[in-house]
Amino acid sequence: MTTVVGLGAWCDFVTPDEYRQRLVKGGWRATVERQSGARAHPAPFAPRSTEEVENLVEAFKQGLSFVVHEFADLADGRRLTLHEERGFTSWALASSGPAPSDQWRGLTLEHLEANVLTTVLPDDDDTQDEHPWERLAELLHVHGIEATAEELRLLPYDVVFSERLRARVVADA
Repeated sequence: MTTVVGLGAWCDFVTPDEYRQRLVKGGWRATVERQSGARAHPAPFAPRSTEEVENLVEAFKQGLSFVVHEFADLADGRRLTLHEERGFTSWALASSGPAPSDQWRGLTLEHLEANVLTTVLPDDDDTQDEHPWERLAELLHVHGIEATAEELRLLPYDVVFSERLRARVVADA
């Protein structure tokens, strides 16, 4: 029986070209704010024309977007991706604000880690849990791995950044 020895979230940035490719291949999950403004939730979206794609890419360039995948580290050395639908965007404060390359200046891995941890918070506002332990246990079960929320709660949880994200943050620090 395979056991889980750790959990975490992996984070990388999305380039304008990657965003364009995703739009062309079938849409992107656009962010829709709830009335309370407390959390953003994804909504399916697909552009209807090349012009709309290019307009969306230009708007995309006003911020920095990041993808977040949660994973489980298994005792046999494998890393199992549990879900890939999370992410966040850091927007420039004003259209006359910093140039896109300047948005990286001063950004730290510590700041990004806080954003990643906020992104993986449970969707249920009534819980005090740091992570959706029950949901993670369900996702593991789908992959044939038995673990309870209580067992998962005791495991280390790490935030891991892609090499290119680490290099980019260090280059503009």
